[in-house]
Amino acid sequence: MSADATIRDAATQVRLSRRTLFGAAAGVGLAATLAGCGGDDATGSGTGKPLVVHVNDTGSWQRNFNPYAVTQNTGTIGLFYEPLLFFNKLKPNDITPWLATKYSWSEDGKTLRMTIRKDVKWSDGKPLTVDDVVFTYQSMIDTPALNRGGVELSGVKADGDEVVFTFPSTSFTKLWNLAGQIGIVPKHLLSGKKLDTFTNPNPVGTGPFTLSSFSSQVYQVKANPKYWKGKPAVPLVKFPAYTANAVQTGLQTGEIDWASAFVPDLKKIYERNDPEHNKHYFPSEGLNALMVNTAKAPFDSLEVRQAVSLAVDRDRIVKSAERGYVEPAHPSGLPMPADADWVPAKYQDAKFTVDTAKARQLLSKAGYGSKKLKFELLVPSPYTDFVNAAQLMKEDLAKVGIDMTVRGVAIQDWVAKVGKGDFDVTLRGAVAGPTPFYLYRVMLASALTKPIGQQATGNYGRWKDKHTDELLAAYEGTNDEAKQQAAVQGLATVMIEQLPVIPLFGSPSWSLYRTTKYTGWPSEQNPYAMPSPATSPDMAQVLLHLKPVK
Repeated sequence: MSADATIRDAATQVRLSRRTLFGAAAGVGLAATLAGCGGDDATGSGTGKPLVVHVNDTGSWQRNFNPYAVTQNTGTIGLFYEPLLFFNKLKPNDITPWLATKYSWSEDGKTLRMTIRKDVKWSDGKPLTVDDVVFTYQSMIDTPALNRGGVELSGVKADGDEVVFTFPSTSFTKLWNLAGQIGIVPKHLLSGKKLDTFTNPNPVGTGPFTLSSFSSQVYQVKANPKYWKGKPAVPLVKFPAYTANAVQTGLQTGEIDWASAFVPDLKKIYERNDPEHNKHYFPSEGLNALMVNTAKAPFDSLEVRQAVSLAVDRDRIVKSAERGYVEPAHPSGLPMPADADWVPAKYQDAKFTVDTAKARQLLSKAGYGSKKLKFELLVPSPYTDFVNAAQLMKEDLAKVGIDMTVRGVAIQDWVAKVGKGDFDVTLRGAVAGPTPFYLYRVMLASALTKPIGQQATGNYGRWKDKHTDELLAAYEGTNDEAKQQAAVQGLATVMIEQLPVIPLFGSPSWSLYRTTKYTGWPSEQNPYAMPSPATSPDMAQVLLHLKPVK
């Protein structure tokens, strides 16, 4: 996955990446829009200057700030609604207390106690209470559709200034999903709302920013003067609804201060305009893969999945469609050599190769010798690098006799179709968590998927495998690192030998940033958060770290 993403999947923060291919300029209209959208605090009230941020290419915004919703706008969690803990995925085991000051597990891992921070206020001035935290999670228990991370909770209750969570089984590994991915909401405002459909147009949170103005073309947030860590230095952040082409002009002219965008020729198009200030940082964030629909033919066939994988030239895709910014995926889907310990020794040096003869043999074995195999690859049209990669794969597959049709659709249509299993194959990214377990969980766990026609919250390929679920359960059921490592190695073996999804290439956290207004951006030297503005709640962490240029 790459670039920006508005739509996130709480299961493991799967982002719908959007990359922007620089093409014909079309940013003039947007620039005019920005100039006229001053809002109620256009000059800013903090110590710094307003920031203009690109997060995706949807072209328009829907006023949805419901932190339980799949289609929530970027920043809903982080800017407005904060989690209990912040997890830095660039530094394993780097956990920062946030709305919770501390936590402790029972010895059996079935009870979690979290102490809630005092002296925190909602942006309407009301105090944050343990009842708000209980309400947030009780709503997920009462309405399972809100529990997009699939966290199995038996109960939640207040005990003084603590919140006590109980689980039906050992749940040490659920801390990230539970405390790092869910925004705490105000009971006094949301109680009685139908939270699975409520769009929450006027968010009131504890976070560092409040909604300043909204239109379908741009929304703005301003620094929260009541914020418990003190008013942020960034006074105002603008989120224009860029189209793919408009981002080109925005980056070239310096209109955009921070972007989650794929740029084909970074130095020529972006950095050379102002090499002193135009910077980038692209750390690995996950995996881009062909998500095949294993709930139906032909991808219920291992031979078909293997044939497709053998026909695809990943080196060509990486070089041409991704411009060399990423590496071809390891067959396990994990970044190597960084995650070598999580892969069985016999597979650590494995790599994908193109073998058209073997692919044809497998197709024949699967019943596609004389019969032509046809299917459709669904891609989001604005993600131009995905579209280019799809066209390259179409050429590769034609060489082994596969007729693949590439169908580009709007982002929202793509989200809906993939969620309900209305596709043959799609190209999609999955964001990793604190360990490789979380990447495998979101892609393979039966608990996250649904039958075709129903909305899944993960495992969009509908992979159902008892052994896979047992390995996931083995990891979740222990806090022993050696046992967890063994379980993940088993999952890596499933990925390599069964190809429930077909890994393609790594997924960076795209971040283009300018140091003309602020310093303190995440970097290789200081990786305190994922740098892409499309990642929540990390975007809020970045904004809180920025310091105005004097």
